[in-house]
Amino acid sequence: MYLFDPILINSIIIIFVYAVPLYVANSVPVIIHGKTPLDFNKMLWGSPLFGKGKTIIGTLSGITSGTLIGAIIALIFPYILVLIPNYIEVAFYLALGAILGDLVKSFFKRRFKIKNGEKWDLADQLDFILGGLVLSSIALVPEYWVVIVLFIATFFIHKFTNWIAYIWKLKKVPW
Repeated sequence: MYLFDPILINSIIIIFVYAVPLYVANSVPVIIHGKTPLDFNKMLWGSPLFGKGKTIIGTLSGITSGTLIGAIIALIFPYILVLIPNYIEVAFYLALGAILGDLVKSFFKRRFKIKNGEKWDLADQLDFILGGLVLSSIALVPEYWVVIVLFIATFFIHKFTNWIAYIWKLKKVPW
């Protein structure tokens, strides 16, 4: 295999175009989040539905930014549309799924009495990836190796990026 092997390059591109909308959708609500909770402070079984960390503006900013970055990638690198002709649709589902995956995790965290901001290993790292990959399957089912690479890489990347967000005072906890 050569360093510039077309199969290797295409594989790296595919991982990139899946990962970027997922990571952007998951990260932007940390910066653009607003104040109004998505659940309007509604309770279920004595706990908030999602918690005050999940806001309307944060939800919309995540979905919008993940989709927008997908459109920008397709515009700047039209070759993406050769590999994935419906890429902007895929990017939308990746972004929407990332946000929904995070919301589902938050819902279950509240049911298990895990407080807002409290650590929940693996679920905190992989919720948005799982949600994005499942929902994006509406438009394009990812190959098994894409799923494996994203899960393994995300476990480490998510920890690092959250630590950076914590250092920059964007997050209250480093996870």
